[in-house]
Amino acid sequence: MADIAGNNADIQIQDYAPGFVAFAGDGGGEVLAFDASGAVFLLPLVGMEPQYAIKVADSFAELEARFEIAI
Repeated sequence: MADIAGNNADIQIQDYAPGFVAFAGDGGGEVLAFDASGAVFLLPLVGMEPQYAIKVADSFAELEARFEIAI
């Protein structure tokens, strides 16, 4: 959890996209992040603003299920 907090501080997510917590990166300039409801969003690192967040799942469990289907 300390890594997540440190990484979020490094990318200044609370300054640019308050209410989001990033938990993974895609290596291509975007992060996966939770909002307060637990929904999962894809958020760009460049131009990081809540209005550019793309909802990819209603929950982590839904995101996990999508990966299982893809495999």
